[in-house]
Amino acid sequence: MGVPKFFRWMSERYPTISQLIAENRIPEFDCLYLDMNGIIHNCTHNDSDSPTHRMSEDKMFIAIFNYIEHLFGKIKPKQLFFMAIDGVAPRAKMNQQRARRFRTALDAEMAREKAIREGIEMPKEDPFDSNCITPGTEFMAKLTVQLKYFVNKKVSEDKDWQGVEVVLSGHEVPGEGEHKIMEYIRQTKSQPNYDPNMRHCLYGLDADLIMLGLLSHDPHFCLLREEVTFGRQSQKKSKELEHQNFYLLHLCVVREYLELEFQELEAPDALSFPFDMERVIDDFILMAFFVGNDFLPNLPHLHINEGALALMFNVYKTVLPKAKGYLNEGGVINLERLALLLDELSHVEYRFFESEVSDAAWFKGKQMGKEDVMEKTKRRGQLVITPKQREIFRGIKNYVNSRSLRSELQPYDLPASLPASDRKFVEELADNLHVKWKTVEDENGDRHLQLSFPPRVPMNGAENEEDDEEEKDDEEAQIAMLRVLKKYENAKVEEMTADDAQAEMQKKYEKKFHQWKDNYYKSKIGWGLDNEDEMRKMTENYVQGLQWVLYYYYRGVVSWPWFYGYHYSPMISDVKKGLNADMDFKLGQPFRPFQQLMGVLPDRSKQIVPQPYHDLMTNPESPIIDFYPRDFELDMNGKKMDWEAVVKIPFIEEKRLLAAMGTKEGLLSEDERNRNEFGVSLKFTYTSDLDYAYPSSLPGIFPDLEHCHCIENIFELPTMEGLEVYVGLVDGVQLGVAALAGFPSLKVLPFHGQLGFHGVSVFQQESRNESMVLTLVETEERSKISKARERLGKAIHVGYPFLQEAKVVKVSDELFDYTLATDGSGQVIQTPHNPHEIGAWKKKSDRVESVYSKRLGIIIGSVESLVHVAMLKGLRKTDDGATVKEYGEIPGMETDYATQTIVDDVVSEDARFIEREALPIEEEFPIDSKAFYLGEFNYGRPLQITGHIDQKAEVWVLTLKGREPEFGREIARNAERLTPYTPSFAVAKMLRLNPLVLSKLTSSFSVNSSGLKLNLGLNLKFEAKKQKVLGYSRRSATGWEFSPKAINLITEYMLKFPEFIAGISRNPKGDLYEDTNFYPEDIAKTKMKEIGAWLKSIESKSFERVPLEAEQLDSEVVKAIEQAANAALASGPEPEPRRIRGVPRAALLKPSDAESRLGGQKFALGDRVVYVQDSGRVPIGGRGTVVGMTRTARVTLLDVVFDTTFMSGTTLGDRCSPFRGSTVPATSVLNLTTKQVIAWSKASTAKQPQQQFQPLTVQNRVYGAPMATSGQPQLFPAAAPPPLRGSFRGAVTGHLPGPRGSPRSRGRGDAAIQNGHTRQTALPFHPANRGARGGNTVAPRGQHMNGQPLRARGGNTNCGPPLPGQRNHRGYVVVDQMDPNEGVGKRNSNFRPQSYAATPPPASLNAGRGGRVRGGRGGRGGDRGVRARGPNADRGRGSTGPTATS
Repeated sequence: MGVPKFFRWMSERYPTISQLIAENRIPEFDCLYLDMNGIIHNCTHNDSDSPTHRMSEDKMFIAIFNYIEHLFGKIKPKQLFFMAIDGVAPRAKMNQQRARRFRTALDAEMAREKAIREGIEMPKEDPFDSNCITPGTEFMAKLTVQLKYFVNKKVSEDKDWQGVEVVLSGHEVPGEGEHKIMEYIRQTKSQPNYDPNMRHCLYGLDADLIMLGLLSHDPHFCLLREEVTFGRQSQKKSKELEHQNFYLLHLCVVREYLELEFQELEAPDALSFPFDMERVIDDFILMAFFVGNDFLPNLPHLHINEGALALMFNVYKTVLPKAKGYLNEGGVINLERLALLLDELSHVEYRFFESEVSDAAWFKGKQMGKEDVMEKTKRRGQLVITPKQREIFRGIKNYVNSRSLRSELQPYDLPASLPASDRKFVEELADNLHVKWKTVEDENGDRHLQLSFPPRVPMNGAENEEDDEEEKDDEEAQIAMLRVLKKYENAKVEEMTADDAQAEMQKKYEKKFHQWKDNYYKSKIGWGLDNEDEMRKMTENYVQGLQWVLYYYYRGVVSWPWFYGYHYSPMISDVKKGLNADMDFKLGQPFRPFQQLMGVLPDRSKQIVPQPYHDLMTNPESPIIDFYPRDFELDMNGKKMDWEAVVKIPFIEEKRLLAAMGTKEGLLSEDERNRNEFGVSLKFTYTSDLDYAYPSSLPGIFPDLEHCHCIENIFELPTMEGLEVYVGLVDGVQLGVAALAGFPSLKVLPFHGQLGFHGVSVFQQESRNESMVLTLVETEERSKISKARERLGKAIHVGYPFLQEAKVVKVSDELFDYTLATDGSGQVIQTPHNPHEIGAWKKKSDRVESVYSKRLGIIIGSVESLVHVAMLKGLRKTDDGATVKEYGEIPGMETDYATQTIVDDVVSEDARFIEREALPIEEEFPIDSKAFYLGEFNYGRPLQITGHIDQKAEVWVLTLKGREPEFGREIARNAERLTPYTPSFAVAKMLRLNPLVLSKLTSSFSVNSSGLKLNLGLNLKFEAKKQKVLGYSRRSATGWEFSPKAINLITEYMLKFPEFIAGISRNPKGDLYEDTNFYPEDIAKTKMKEIGAWLKSIESKSFERVPLEAEQLDSEVVKAIEQAANAALASGPEPEPRRIRGVPRAALLKPSDAESRLGGQKFALGDRVVYVQDSGRVPIGGRGTVVGMTRTARVTLLDVVFDTTFMSGTTLGDRCSPFRGSTVPATSVLNLTTKQVIAWSKASTAKQPQQQFQPLTVQNRVYGAPMATSGQPQLFPAAAPPPLRGSFRGAVTGHLPGPRGSPRSRGRGDAAIQNGHTRQTALPFHPANRGARGGNTVAPRGQHMNGQPLRARGGNTNCGPPLPGQRNHRGYVVVDQMDPNEGVGKRNSNFRPQSYAATPPPASLNAGRGGRVRGGRGGRGGDRGVRARGPNADRGRGSTGPTATS
């Protein structure tokens, strides 16, 4: 099945089935299944890889580990984690595998040959052959060993992996990965104790997974897949998994859309049998087979992108009432009903036939033959009559000629037996001859035609004078009559009637149609319709295939050796000839791994096959050499994409293949014979009592697991003894509005659905196909402002149909805002809108309505009111241990919703966000449990609970002597000094350019040339998209700024193309430019191409576009940080355990509470952090330095280079050493530089500064590598590492050679830094900001290190003032800096402190009276107490609150 096409068709027809999980909270899942082959292919090669691309096997394995780890971390299953790799497939699938692998090997060879012809130097190492991702290869055997090591490591070290059953079904277990998964689901569901509301998540890329998920008939089923994009992508994607968008495709919503699709069949009298939606879904799965799958080719002319599925749906709606039952009876086809569907469906063939022959002369004749024979010739000016009409004409002619001028004729009677066509002929002839005609009745009562001339008027004397004139008129009439008679005399005589002609033409049509079908078979298969025996075999084989695939989906493999033996399917109208096919399948047995290798691989991939078999693939004398053609035909067969072509290679003959291979089996090595055997699925479980050493699977790269707690056992499927496969919904399942939390339903709001061409835009362009459009009903009542006001201050659910909890903080209509009074009275405050706000409100409401309509295909009606909400951010842990809901604004997420789209209550509340009271400290922190210390000293150090006294804990903390070195910020600041950014106005002045010209050059700049619009700008800034280019541009409060690299690039542009720059300078305010504005007409086009080529070469340097707020240090700075960390580790003291008594709960950070307690931290480049979660890719307790920041919709992501290597570590996009980098959520680390979660003592609580969290928005590109511990480095490029010492247990027991302890001040004089804040000193005046290099000169508080401003290369830097006594870059000496929080009363909730240090001097101030002012805020004695005992001041020993003993 065409995977992208099917997914796109489904997504555009049913627009709300997919949910981007980067933007939304996702449901909990019980089971996560990975169809592993997609992951293996993604992590080892790319279809767009250069032929020179090489990647070592260890990097491939690490990339696979990271991908698995990332997907597990996203879903976090509660019960089962099932990884399935394709084993030996049924013969039916091997045909497709064979075609793909032949095509892959040919494409790779052609790419290499092309590169060599172009003079590209090829690496000495052999390229990776992706065909080795086939059962039985050496690569797959290695992968199994590596995956077992990886799972043992994760189960032993990662808390999240320890509570689930982990299953690995490797390549040595026969069966396709997704079908091994479905076999487990099928057998589990058939057990009597099955949970009807089991929540499944299946990762995979195949469209078949949609069908497999639907046939499970479990509604709580989602498919997880990467974001799919169509069309050209303008920006290179990041390699880091954290920046990869993933979608959940909700099959519960697909089910509801299918119910709407077939809603006509639910009408009371539509069917003569009960309507059953589950049976309709089964029929939908069968119909989807007709458009193609992995085992059968699609029926001719049925292509997804040409509306094949929509056509079948309409046919199905027509056929089902006649069929008196469903087509698919639990996996068995009802062939009699299938025949009805095929009859109706075959009409599509006539449509395609007529489309192909529409220009043929005979077909045009057929179209005309449908008209009366007289009518069709009139238009051509030629008269055609039948022989019978000729006889009638001659009789009438004699009657007319017998008339004389002086005598009257008797009427002329025609027989009553004349047919209608002849009567019409007589009437027209009489009219042309000006003869009267009428119908009269004879003596028998029969009516017949009668012709007559009008009677002559008798002549008298008066009329004799005009007699001569009348004779002249009669002569003219006679001449006209003769012309008519001559025309009919010369008429062409047609030997048949119109009906006969139409019947004859129909015969011709059928003959041509037969020839058309005959040509199809002869051109595709080599025989025609006259070969009835072959036709019967082919059609029976195809019908067998339909039943085999249905069995495979519903029951498993029914026959291993069966396969469809043709490259093409029969015509739809011929499939009926095979309905008597034999359905008695023989189970047989699967191929051995090497037999499959020889069956699917081409000779171009022979190095993957064991050496003894090479001769069979290449020797011209080989008995099976015909199985391995070097050249083969590719037939597009009506498809548009190259990869869809039919690969016409011979099918494998099993007997010949096995006989030839049997002669070589004795030459196989022991290892090869082992690889040729079948294996079993493995189950991995955590056992705390078990502790043993698991050897490295890759010595010298991966460490030994010194403390492995994982048990491997054979995984047995649930037994089916005495049970039948259960098909359908299980009793007790919750559907629709009752579905479990996180599983959306369209039915939570009233609506009706109808198909229409709505132009929904799911993939950034409007769909040209029909979509199921939902129209919400009763919206007028629900959208009233009175309904919205009732919800003020209440929790609701927004984002229909993907509901999320939020709290209403304001409602509004076009004229007013409505809020609750802050005094708790419940009174609603009404605030009128000004004209600007009225316009803005209208735009917002229109946008809300448009997004629902164009993106989701939902018509919500007119928006009369909006609710403004604070989203549920999650649970927050209070200091006393309770968990409470936290609402607030989440950057990047919508806060305004149409009132008619909100849902007040849901049936199933999300258990993850239920508020709970605090547990007793003994339960929350039992003895021997691990945590991190949050006291003022030893902040962030690991600890172990040893006892409890009076609701407080006794702990052992692993402390460090002396100060922990803080090198990150200093290095980042120095890097900023080396690469100063220059404001755009200064750059323009430096280069003598008009500022407008500079702006055009550095952004996108369009020039028309030969009818094409060319972008000839440097693309260094993107104002509308709010993006910049790392290392080249940034945006400060005063405008754009450029780095020396960017200035050099602009200068190079000016020197290379001075005429072009001069042309822009002549018209800097212009909008439309032609190439002739810059160069003479004869060379303008050539010059434009030259400029374009140069710009393309510049862009090949991988400019990285990121949001304006993104911050990132480049590789040189990161490596300096690495070196500083190495030096600190080498010279740092060993940690020492220290007992501390009376530790309050608030000073203990449990790893599982990190997300709920660390959400308010802020970070700066260079900050030192410690990883505090017991799950994820980074070992718990690992310390590192922040070198980059970015933000997704819900979380800030940090690029951290860690002090030691770990297996899942990456290179952060080649910015750091291998195995040392990782991108982690900000809630997974504790900021050690700026301590923001300190459990303050009573004495210092009153002086604790207010933390105002300003979330950072950053983006960086990365990566794709591996994982670690927090002790000695684990990973080295050569020799095997020493024993691992860095586990959490090692950290607590003193085996962690970590960095030095927390920073400590010595004595009273060192009080300039307080909790990361630099105190301000009042100056007589401060100069205005004149565009300093670092951007804003005043940083958010808490982002200074030793009073120095932090600047990052490429970042939007917030630079603070220097230390007292130091000169800033304007030359002024800073005397002091004041804290706006100091001395402020806390009772006024509306008060917001601000600094007045930058206010202009009073007018009365003269130059001679500057200096320090006594008294008041910032006076000489104003903060002396704070200086002596600030929140971070060191008292010399001990801890704040608790008492410490050694």
